[in-house]
Formats: sequence, C-alpha cells, structure tokens
Amino acid sequence: MQINSFKMPFAFVLGAIFFSIATTTTFAQDAKPFDHEEKITALVKPYVENENVFAISVAAVADGQVWFGNFGQLSKEDTNKPTENTIYEIGSITKVLTSLLLADAVQSGELKLSTPVGEVMLELKESRFGQQVNLLHLSTHTAGLPKMPTNWQPKNLQAPYADYDRELLNQYIASVKPSSSLGEKYKYSNVSAGLLGDSLSARSGMSYEELLKSKFFKPLKMTDSTLQVSQDQKALFAPPHNSIKMPDHRWEFDALAGAGAIRSTTADMAKFIQANLNPPKGATGKAIELAWKIHLERKSGRPAMGLGWHLAGNGTTRWHNGKTGGYSSMLQIDRKHRVGAIVLCNTAGDHIDELGDAIMQELLGNNPKPKTFDDSKLDIALIKRLVGTYQLNPQVTIEVRGDKSGLAAKLTGQTFLKLERETDKLWRYVDVDAKLKFGLPKKRAASSVTLLQNGNAQKAKRVD
Repeated sequence: MQINSFKMPFAFVLGAIFFSIATTTTFAQDAKPFDHEEKITALVKPYVENENVFAISVAAVADGQVWFGNFGQLSKEDTNKPTENTIYEIGSITKVLTSLLLADAVQSGELKLSTPVGEVMLELKESRFGQQVNLLHLSTHTAGLPKMPTNWQPKNLQAPYADYDRELLNQYIASVKPSSSLGEKYKYSNVSAGLLGDSLSARSGMSYEELLKSKFFKPLKMTDSTLQVSQDQKALFAPPHNSIKMPDHRWEFDALAGAGAIRSTTADMAKFIQANLNPPKGATGKAIELAWKIHLERKSGRPAMGLGWHLAGNGTTRWHNGKTGGYSSMLQIDRKHRVGAIVLCNTAGDHIDELGDAIMQELLGNNPKPKTFDDSKLDIALIKRLVGTYQLNPQVTIEVRGDKSGLAAKLTGQTFLKLERETDKLWRYVDVDAKLKFGLPKKRAASSVTLLQNGNAQKAKRVD
C-alpha cells in the first residue's frame, strides 16, 4: 500500500451547484470605468458556471486603477460570495516573499547572494552542502535539492507539512552531497525555499511569520496577510476544497513555511502588486528592486528567474503560482506594461493557472477567449458504476467517489486524489505515479479495483 501525493491533493461535491456572478470595483485614482472589467468577468464565468470551482477572487491593476472581482460562493453549504477581504492560502506564491526577505538582508549589507547557507544556518556550517551551496542557489532552485526531502514522512497526510521541523530539515540537508550542476541546473524545490526561509528566520531570531510582518506586511499595509489566522480573521477564511470540490483541510507548516505557508487576500495582494510596479522608497523598495532583477538567465531546459520570481516567455512578466490541498492561486506582474493580477480560489487544481494567464493576456491587450468546457468526455453512467468502497486489506480501503465533476479516490488515512480516464477500466492518478484498474462487468457496478504502483498490483474487492 502506498499512494501519496505531494504535488498537492484534490476532490468533488455530489449534486448540482448553481452559482451567481458578482463583482466589486475599486479605483486607485479616479472614477472612470475599469476598461477590462467586462472581459475579465467573461473569462472567469465559465469556471464558475461549469461548476469547476467554488469561490474565485481577482484583483487586477492597470492604468493606475485597481479592480476587484469576486465570483461564485464559498462552499456548497455557504452561499455567501467572497470579497476582496476573503482569506485564502496562496501556496507557493509564498516563495516570492521568502526571496524578498533574502533581498532585504542583501540590500542592507547583512548578507550577500553568494553567502554560503552554512553561515546563515549555523547547524549546517560543517557540512559540505552548507559550505558550497549559497543563498542565490536556494532562491533560484539551482541548489540541486529535490521537491521534497527524503526524510519527509508526515504523520497526517491531511496536514503534510505540519510536523516537518528544523531538526528534521537540518538532518536531511547535512546528509546531502552538493550537486555537480550547482548553480546551473534548475530543479523546482520546496526544500530550497523552505530552507531559505528557515535559515533567514533562525538568523534573525524571529519566527518566519514575525520576520515577514516586520519587513513587508506592515510596511506595505498588508493587514490580513499572515500564517496564523487570528480569531477575528477566521470568519473571513474561505473553506478549502480539493480539485473535485470535496471539503479539504487547511495546511499548517513548520520548517518549510517559506515554501508555501502564507494566507492572504486580493486586497492585500493588490497592494503587493502596486509595490512591485512602483517600489516605495527605503529598504522595502530596494528589496523589491533587487528581487525583480534577473539573477538566472534563461537557458535550454531552465527558466529565467529573479529572486523567487519566474519570468514568462515575453521576458518581462514576473509570475508565480500556488497550490495547497484546498486552494490555488496565480500572481503575475509586468512593469513594462504597468499591469498585474492576482487570482485566488478555494478549490485546488490547475484551473487557476490557465485562468490567471488569460486574465494577464487581457491586461496586456491580447484579447484571450473565454474557456469552453466540454463535459461530453465524462460518462456519468460509467462514473456511477465505479463509485464505491473497495477493501484492500483488513485495515485499508480504497474509497472512490465522483460525479460530473470527475472521479477521485483515497486510501484509508489519506486524502482524495483526482483520477483521469485512460479507458473505462483504467484510470490514472493526476498527481501520483499510480493507476487504478477496475474489474468492470458489462452494465454492472465494478466488482473490484487493483492499485498499480511501483510495479506492484494490489487488488481490492468491492464492499459497498
């Protein structure tokens, strides 16, 4: 028995959900209409009306104006609409803020980009990794570290980062041999960003959250951006859903907080966009400028990067997306064209990457078309035949659930993961290298399912 997903978990909701579209508009300078409102609304509508997501909040900045659009409802039960003050997990967009902490320490003269990580995290000072890998390598994903550490064994897969602490992180890093392609090969890594954030936190004597609030959230007046949601903020926190819209769990972080722990709102992220378009005077603005610069040139097989930022193919747009177990997000900013956008959603999955790209293309004047969803590929009658509970062994079942939103499965003690159809009988996990093969009699419900993973086949018989 295996099946783990650390690419980010997902899920669904039974029954039809009907959504309404709502938008609110705020202007930064004058009262003229926001030119892109109608087209952005048209880009968002298909995602909500086709029941792919619950709540979506958008902030767009263009021509000196800030516009907020809020769409859908918070959950199946909660028909309230989100607002620009609704709090979401922003996932890996956190990495941009982690690298801004590095930029702040560099512009102040406290550190250099070339500073070895062992001089910042003193527990690593004697290790080869700590001596050879520098802070720039961590920020640009060129340290050779994997996406997740090999000693990562979460006790609870519904809170996969919560118990991975500094001791475990340092034990892992001390055992890693520096890569021969150090500084050259790009390899996206939650470990790198987590280590960078934890090292800067340890050096400062503050928690990662305290450091962020001191250096950026307070100066930029990002009043609802946080790691730990206060009692007053709890009512504003959008409930999480996985990629097939089942209720999911919020994620907590320890040592890897720098990889994805921030919660925020479109109101706050609009301020962040504006600060990147027009950096303020002083230390905050200097850090933003340093992070904005290109620090890793584009080569075959690797993107160009600032500090934490990825550069889009046009060479001017900086971006980062984010996914956790119940949320997805996309942030893009283009100084050359003076535009930026943030999209936050309380449904996990890849939908928001595509939507965020379309909104940015609209702001850049490229006239993108609204997405068309084709539900004809889903055979609802087939999905109903596959749904059920299958006994893998006395302690473990495979629970399969689905509707017209799709199909997902979970093993006992784990989380629902989305499946994609290869044939009527064979379904592939989207986020794990594994498949499920159903024993499917003609016109009857599936009698069994076999888990195919790592060359092994484990059969489970239907019990419900």
